Amino acid sequence: MQHISLISHMIRSIGFLTRLPVPQRWQAATASQPESDSLRQATRAFALVGALLGFLAGIGLIIANGLHFPPLASSLVAIALLALMTGALHEDGLGDTVDGFFGASMPEKRLEIMKDSRIGTFAALTLFIWTGLKATLLAAIIERAGANLAALALIGSEALSRVGMLAIWHGLPSARPGGLADKIGTPEWESVVFAAITGLAIYCVTIWPSGGISAILFSLLLTTGLIYGFSQLCLARIGGQTGDTLGAAQQIGSLATLAGLVACL
Repeated sequence: MQHISLISHMIRSIGFLTRLPVPQRWQAATASQPESDSLRQATRAFALVGALLGFLAGIGLIIANGLHFPPLASSLVAIALLALMTGALHEDGLGDTVDGFFGASMPEKRLEIMKDSRIGTFAALTLFIWTGLKATLLAAIIERAGANLAALALIGSEALSRVGMLAIWHGLPSARPGGLADKIGTPEWESVVFAAITGLAIYCVTIWPSGGISAILFSLLLTTGLIYGFSQLCLARIGGQTGDTLGAAQQIGSLATLAGLVACL
């Protein structure tokens, strides 16, 4: 019954991480599975959901490229699809995190700013630059390796970036009692390990065709270093993690993996 359990976790994770519609009959089919009620267990499917999102965005990239869009425009199509499918959940987390971390001097005030739904100057500037960097990196992969391999890289980066998010969620204490991440609780260690193994496997398979072992190792080193550095910044600024910092971690991981690949092409 393990495959049924994984399917139920996948469905639950899709509902949590994305705006993709989940058919009612699928939800009914998993209702009898007790583990489907626990998002802490369902996190084991986060990397798989990331790969699904990357796959769908990659299809958009390939179609745009086939319509003779410039590489940068094809990349922006893929990035727009990712934001559309997730409701810009992780981009919102990145913007709120930057606003809070650099908009106040005290942890309590930083958390208050992060909870505010209004976007500040730091967030607007960061999201503008971030989107430009990601689009430019994807465009470089299209130009150097082709649209098909760029789409594969997108699958790998979206899968692996969810592992970085889980690492911070599991490794840091909750900084905001009563927040979303705090209410859900810490993901189970077994779920984090399963997500890490699947995310790493997907990443290696999708990056190998374009960059080989050197790109895989360099990207992993760069991503691990940045995620670790970000975790220390979270501790220093707010004393732990929140839902916003988890979204920021996903964005950092996604950009880092693409940057590592481009550096090796």
